[in-house]
Amino acid sequence: MKRRIYNKYIFSLTCTFVFTLSSNAFADASDWEKTAAHPPHHSARHVETNISVEYFTIGDSKLDNGNAQTGTSGVAIEGEYEKNNISISYGYEQWNYNWANSQAVPFISGTNSVPWNALNVLQFGIAYEQEKGDWELNYFIDVESSFEKEMAGSREYEMGVDFTYEPSLEWSYTFSISSEYQDAAGGELELGAGLEVEWNHDKKDGWSGEAELDDEFPEISMSYHFTRNVSTTLFYNEGGTNAVRLSDSSPVLGMQGGYVEDSYKGFGVGFRYEFSHESYMSFSIQKNTDRVLTFEDRLGNETAATTYRFEDATQATFGFSYTF
Repeated sequence: MKRRIYNKYIFSLTCTFVFTLSSNAFADASDWEKTAAHPPHHSARHVETNISVEYFTIGDSKLDNGNAQTGTSGVAIEGEYEKNNISISYGYEQWNYNWANSQAVPFISGTNSVPWNALNVLQFGIAYEQEKGDWELNYFIDVESSFEKEMAGSREYEMGVDFTYEPSLEWSYTFSISSEYQDAAGGELELGAGLEVEWNHDKKDGWSGEAELDDEFPEISMSYHFTRNVSTTLFYNEGGTNAVRLSDSSPVLGMQGGYVEDSYKGFGVGFRYEFSHESYMSFSIQKNTDRVLTFEDRLGNETAATTYRFEDATQATFGFSYTF
């Protein structure tokens, strides 16, 4: 089962993909020299705090087996404090499920039960950034807990390094290596690697793009700036939850204290207005396809019989981010 980390360090909701672009309020190197409104990233004066909130809603989606369906909504709250070369990130995310005809859900016992009402994610991370010529190294450690009720056995640890090379103002390449471990019975150390390519990522007009390749799913986005403040993005990516620890009293058959992952692919369009330095309001709408529930028991055993699919549905996401 895939283990997602949402933040970049990657508390994304991950789940609600609203892609961001540079704007008028984010000055480039020449802008720093002219205005000194915000110090360069590696200036000794550089202290920055960011708070962001995203709300998403997914339309009713029917299970492919029976008449049960669910509408899903959620919120992600993230924060990051950065001073010079050190950053601290933290976040909370909740997924809420509104089940209909739950008596027809094929993987639960009891006619008056629902599989679950809410899933939660807590995250904390710390990173250190180092420059070496044209290279930038980012060392990070993440701790994340994904759970329905009980937190024991829900924690996941990740550590790794991002190697970023910027040969020009137009291109940036980031190669990442990491290791992950979940403190559950049957948990094992997993190694991962990925490559991210950015084109015109700091440009404030015209086109820019981004592609991310790893051992899970390739993601790509193309963005266009109408003005230095207003931009739009076309994207294709993957969303969903982490592997979430279910309750010890879960009605899901054989999964008391086990794990569920709700994953899907999405393609859509996002819009963003940046009203101040790295502060923005955003909206996106996307079509979710290939939505799958995958289960593992408390020992980490997964079989094809524990995979269930949903029909396609539409997702809308609203975001607000403020940097000071």
